Amino acid sequence: MTRPLSLKVEEWPAIDRRLWLGARNPMRFDRRSRIAGRWSERRCRIICQAYGQWLAFLARTDSLDPAELPEARATPERIKAFVGELQARVSPWSVAMMVQAVHRMLVALAPDHDWHWLAAVAANLKRIAGPARDKRPHMVDPRQLYALGIDLLVEARRLAADGRYHAATTGRDGLMIAMLIACPVRIANLTMIELGRHLVADGDVYALKFSSEETKTGREIAAELPAELTPWVDDYLRWHREQLLARGNGDATRRLWISRWGTPMIEHAVRDQIKKRTSDAFGRHVWPHLFRAIAATGMVDHAPEQSGVIPDLLGHGDFYTSKRYYVLSSGTLAHEAVQSTMLELRTAAAARLKARTKP
Repeated sequence: MTRPLSLKVEEWPAIDRRLWLGARNPMRFDRRSRIAGRWSERRCRIICQAYGQWLAFLARTDSLDPAELPEARATPERIKAFVGELQARVSPWSVAMMVQAVHRMLVALAPDHDWHWLAAVAANLKRIAGPARDKRPHMVDPRQLYALGIDLLVEARRLAADGRYHAATTGRDGLMIAMLIACPVRIANLTMIELGRHLVADGDVYALKFSSEETKTGREIAAELPAELTPWVDDYLRWHREQLLARGNGDATRRLWISRWGTPMIEHAVRDQIKKRTSDAFGRHVWPHLFRAIAATGMVDHAPEQSGVIPDLLGHGDFYTSKRYYVLSSGTLAHEAVQSTMLELRTAAAARLKARTKP
């Protein structure tokens, strides 16, 4: 029988399950309270899956002693063998992320053990892997993304006036893009937005709010959307969302984003729509997570005196993380004129094509 690649939590040795339970529900003065006790559910799932792979590897190599402490099992030789197996079946970046997750779990389970050597292994693997993908060819100015969102919302209003079928999805995608660049949350949070829970009216504006349990970093998010978006949010809620819901089977939902079939959108569908709309507009797609780098880079380029707020904008604990993974300001301004010209040329070409196809 083929052995699984990852062991579920309920399949872990009893000692690991007990330590994990203690790490997630620590006593008041337990050192673990500064670690896993504040992880989001999403982060817990990712790290448990990686640690499950580590345990499954040990089981396949007859190295899993259920009575052995986690720190005793994690020797440099076994980690080296584990890395070798991962490298044979997944990408270099996935290997680095997997080992980093195992390191985080082991720190949570055995906080008094010296894990500097394993942290160094994970760091070296990330350094060797390099970036997961080159972001720069897909970068655009944040003002262009916001303008694209507004343009789609204006177009949706025109389509609705003509009774066109695609008005609702156009308005939905426009609001999605404008909202995401104004408040660059991770796609999991963007997808989960519910009315009255995450999207709330706050006077003349709307705000996005996520609890610490709902974010990847365990940091609460509370951010106002631009006042300019208020009438567009109202439009979407009053017309477009209702039109989309009418295409479904009548099931009630408070989810903000509704598919063309009248059901709550899943993460994959949200990503695809954003990539399609940006590809149509700029000739290259911008994936949702890249909005975070674009927002941070735009802050450095256009308002460097306010760069100190970038960690809060992205939900990071410090500026180092923001700068290392998200700020790509070098050369951005040099390309801004080219990008603007490209956008103007595409707009002009679309206008000419529209004029030629009119009856």
